[in-house]
Amino acid sequence: MDFYNRSLSKEICIFSIDDFNISNEQDASQLKNVYRCLFLNNDMLYFSFRREENLTDENTLRLLKIKISETFNKDGAYVTLREMDETRFDSVGRISIKESTFDFLFDIWNYFYSCTFFVPKNGFAFSDYVDFQKRIKFQDKGGEKLLKAGHADFECIKGLGGDSLIVSYQKDYQLPDLKKAALYAPRY
Repeated sequence: MDFYNRSLSKEICIFSIDDFNISNEQDASQLKNVYRCLFLNNDMLYFSFRREENLTDENTLRLLKIKISETFNKDGAYVTLREMDETRFDSVGRISIKESTFDFLFDIWNYFYSCTFFVPKNGFAFSDYVDFQKRIKFQDKGGEKLLKAGHADFECIKGLGGDSLIVSYQKDYQLPDLKKAALYAPRY
């Protein structure tokens, strides 16, 4: 795993975790440590998704689609906002964090080509998020629009190819030491 920090704009910074493979047990454990550092039990996570991943085999995609749908139906919400065909769509979801959510994030990682997720600030309801995504049409490079609007302190973004996690955050937000969390926290 490699770690980088840089500025995206005057107000937004990016922390990148690169060169990992979620199928590798050690990498997956390190990512879970990062998630545990960012998200607390019972935090609400909001998601945006764009199309199925084309690097995951079809049988696995079919199984993941069912599992993800069941999890959102049981523990949260999932709304498709635009559908071009069965594999290309724009959608949003929400789920409350519990220990099993960290494994669920890997399912999401394998199923969706593009995904972002964050803990909304108080007062930013899920219906507001649906309206926000409709308004910006899922066009939010580095989460700038979301963060500048004050809807979150940080946003996690699946990097292209699925081997990187980008954490975009407001410059005035004190991001936890994610490198330390990944490398030195106890493994579960």
